Amino acid sequence: MTERVVTVPTGKPPGWMNTMMKLLLRTPGVQSWLGRSVAFLTWTGRRSGRRYTTPVSYYRSDGDVTVLTKRFRSWWRNFAEQPGVELRLAGETVRGEARASIGEESALPKLIEFLEHNTRDAKAYGVEIGDDGQLDERDARALLPQVVVVEITLD
Repeated sequence: MTERVVTVPTGKPPGWMNTMMKLLLRTPGVQSWLGRSVAFLTWTGRRSGRRYTTPVSYYRSDGDVTVLTKRFRSWWRNFAEQPGVELRLAGETVRGEARASIGEESALPKLIEFLEHNTRDAKAYGVEIGDDGQLDERDARALLPQVVVVEITLD
């Protein structure tokens, strides 16, 4: 099996992007369309005790939600000590427990499932979905140590 090299781009979206997404996700009509793949994730900071909210791409299956982020970002570190989160999914607020995984083989199926269902996100993570709609497992394995797979079990 050939070893794959995948490099996650390190660019961050411009600061206005989150503000724009928050506005759009609060706009009736747009919310129902955009909210099918983008949600608000809210958590409490482990050091500050402050509540934070950010828009995230997500994939929901079997009552659980998967969120993916680049490893160099830091917000996911809060879930080790305070796993309780809220999600605003298509106009509905739900609660759950978040678990962040880096490089864990057990997270590979969730990573693949997320990117195959959120194909526009694949490019942001430096991989391509094939014409058959599938992500090459070798690319996913190469990507796994560079991303954080956040699995949220809903209450």
